[in-house]
Amino acid sequence: MDTSSPDPRQFRDTMGLLATGIAVIIGRAEDEVLAMTVNAVSSLSLEPMMVLFCPGSRSRFAQRLDAMPDFTINFLRHDQQALSTYFAGGWREPPPPFRFVPWRAAPRLEGTLASLDCERERMVEAGDHWLVIGRVRKAHIGIAPHRPLLFFRGRYHGVDFTPGEPAPDLTAQDEPAQVFYGP
Repeated sequence: MDTSSPDPRQFRDTMGLLATGIAVIIGRAEDEVLAMTVNAVSSLSLEPMMVLFCPGSRSRFAQRLDAMPDFTINFLRHDQQALSTYFAGGWREPPPPFRFVPWRAAPRLEGTLASLDCERERMVEAGDHWLVIGRVRKAHIGIAPHRPLLFFRGRYHGVDFTPGEPAPDLTAQDEPAQVFYGP
């Protein structure tokens, strides 16, 4: 049995095959508004409603997390690639147009797909990232059409809304389906 670990490039390429949404996290540390692009966002719990995101521990945003008790998670629309690049620190021109909208304790981005207003619940150090857990206080869904910005294999993508093939109807079989795991 091979017990070797993948090299970092192989790991990144493998994880790049998981399509993710793109979000901008916004928080207020004292009088400063900080924002960063992430694709490591997940729902965590329904009762209580909690989400998590994972900023790199060396990022300026992560270094100010202790001063940020609240944050918003702003899910980007298919046409907001420029905002993703800007808040990731990769924009080299004048900033693309955007506007912060006042919301409970931290602002949200105007015109996004959806936003969550969160109170920081816990932070856990995890390798070279932080795992930040937030309790959801408010939710906002943007106007239709609801087309998310996706990240897949190192590039931005949209969703193809062409209907796929339906899954087979397993209830119509005489024998129950069997699933095997292993060699």
